[in-house]
Amino acid sequence: MVYVMSDIHGDFNRYQAMLKAIDFKPSDRMYIIGDIIDRNKNGIEIALDIMMNHKDSITLIRGNHEQMCLDHLVFHKPEARNIWLHNGGAPTRRALLYQIDSSARHAILTFFQHTPDHMEIVCNGRLFHLVHGWPGNSTENRIWTRPDPLWPNPFSDRTVIIGHTCVYFLGQKDGSPLRIAHFPGFIDLDCGCGNQDPFCRLACLRLDDMMEFYV
Repeated sequence: MVYVMSDIHGDFNRYQAMLKAIDFKPSDRMYIIGDIIDRNKNGIEIALDIMMNHKDSITLIRGNHEQMCLDHLVFHKPEARNIWLHNGGAPTRRALLYQIDSSARHAILTFFQHTPDHMEIVCNGRLFHLVHGWPGNSTENRIWTRPDPLWPNPFSDRTVIIGHTCVYFLGQKDGSPLRIAHFPGFIDLDCGCGNQDPFCRLACLRLDDMMEFYV
């Protein structure tokens, strides 16, 4: 089976609960479309679990939060620290700098550096374009762009699946638990995991039959 989810934002318990809910097996494939870190305190545990226990079955696609981490701790860009902290990076920064050893920190940052900024996969003869923010011509555009619900699919032959922009901000404001949004031009998986709102949850989509899972 082939699964996709996004925007876990340090919620290790929901991440583990989702793997249990879908009965994730070593023969399955999971694509996480960015933002496993920040906001909550256990993003590093998620990264280590992928690296150590699921390196052959889970693929991380880079999100803007992994990029902010790299911009500060690897590329040392001006203002990168402030931008990252402003966007919920404090728990991840604290863990990387003060709670794990240098070899583990190096391994995690190297892991983030080698993540692709988009992927195209085929499942049951259907082509999917996986990207954190929106299809674009640069990493910055792919991980930071926020779409409008009316944006058309830029491709004629593939389905676009994104995260990054919580479905709440794309119109799901009916007072019910957030759910995967299927727009004419794209599918959005970001159901607000990492936020404290009671309607937020972690979503996962099984591409084989488009079945949805929530925790």
